[in-house]
Amino acid sequence: MTARWPLLRVLLTSHVSFLFILWLPAMLVSAAILAGVALWGTVDQSIWHYVATQVPRWVVLGLGVDAATTYLRLNLAHGRTRRDFLRQLWPYLAGLAVALAAMITIAYQIERGAFAMAGWHHRTPFATLFGDTGNVLGLLGVFTLMFLLWSIAGAMIAAGFTRNILLGFATIPLGLLIVAPSEVLVGLNGVPLFDTLTEPLRFPLLTAVAVCLGGAVVGCAATWGIVRDIPVRAKVA
Repeated sequence: MTARWPLLRVLLTSHVSFLFILWLPAMLVSAAILAGVALWGTVDQSIWHYVATQVPRWVVLGLGVDAATTYLRLNLAHGRTRRDFLRQLWPYLAGLAVALAAMITIAYQIERGAFAMAGWHHRTPFATLFGDTGNVLGLLGVFTLMFLLWSIAGAMIAAGFTRNILLGFATIPLGLLIVAPSEVLVGLNGVPLFDTLTEPLRFPLLTAVAVCLGGAVVGCAATWGIVRDIPVRAKVA
């Protein structure tokens, strides 16, 4: 793996470790907020749901950007091909999404257990497509899809800006279209007016999953189209 998949090894070991370091204090902050609400108010919904559906997607977007901006030209400069870079990028983004989704799912179950011990009903504050928070496979699946789309969009946009600044700006609307279907899976987002715009996308679960997978294919194809003949030196628009 060291010889054939050096980029995949470096990215997975460093970025998954980074996510794990962020995950631990995020759970502590969520637990502290939960304790505060329990002391001075009434606990009637998951606090972790707010954490899980906000910051993590922006983090994986940034990691997708980092993978393209930091490692693409570095690999080319060391004699690796563009095809070899993408061959390692896709499994990295998938592995990153699965790893973070697993952390998110574990945190849901820890919070669910705390709710059960306190005699509270554990529910999400917004309607989701994974249903009950006890649906471990559903949680793992929808968050994996969401993080995969956000990381692909980040890598695609970064590749666009790496090649040409105008192309970079042109990829931003496509990136928004790619991540939009994933928003309906978890029932909450923090982008102004985005919830209203994605309301027509509230399909049944299987349809939403199919649309998300289609978005992933589009994002991968667009990234390949940008990277496959990208020059070693960036061109100014």
